[in-house]
Amino acid sequence: MNIFDSGIQFSKQDVVEKAISAIYNKKGIEKALLITEYDRKEIIGLEEKDEQNSSCCFGIKNNVGMKQALGSDFLISFITNRDYEWPENNLKIVHRGEVIGEDITDAAEIERLKKSGKYRVFGNIVIDRKKFKDIKYSFRAPEIVIDAKPCPEVEKLAFVSEAMIASPSKLTDEYIKSKLGIKSKDHIGSFLVGFNFGTCQNSLCSLESNTSSHMIQS
Repeated sequence: MNIFDSGIQFSKQDVVEKAISAIYNKKGIEKALLITEYDRKEIIGLEEKDEQNSSCCFGIKNNVGMKQALGSDFLISFITNRDYEWPENNLKIVHRGEVIGEDITDAAEIERLKKSGKYRVFGNIVIDRKKFKDIKYSFRAPEIVIDAKPCPEVEKLAFVSEAMIASPSKLTDEYIKSKLGIKSKDHIGSFLVGFNFGTCQNSLCSLESNTSSHMIQS
């Protein structure tokens, strides 16, 4: 049990439970589960295997977001349905430190870029045509960089820091769904929320109970 300046006692389990509750409050969430240390090690192995086998014409996969999340104090997995708003624009294709392509969710913007003739479009991935062509003259392959996104619903909780949402590989997605007993195709996605346990840095952050909310002063 941890005692803070407010005089109120909160354990790490309390914070984890509040984080899971915050995730469930998001639209489109079906199930959420705290990842154990055993599961974390299994997922690390699956992500490493995926990166070794997922290179393609776009480059070498580098899921930076998953690596960051897997290094967090706590990991929560959650399964989404079709009502969930997926994180936008978290994939970039990088070559020699320069972004030459990225995923775009705005259909009108994709169409505009496609009509310009300066870009190649693969689904929702848009790549600079000239820069992509120049890659064949380089000895260094581009990277497919997948970033984490902030998770404000968890970040705002007291004693939580660096909360992020990461998109797992297909291998990890299947692993998470098997842990949760998910078989229906209506459950279309899985994500991981990673966050650290720390002191409350903001006088506005709060940890709500079932009956009231407390303002915690750092």
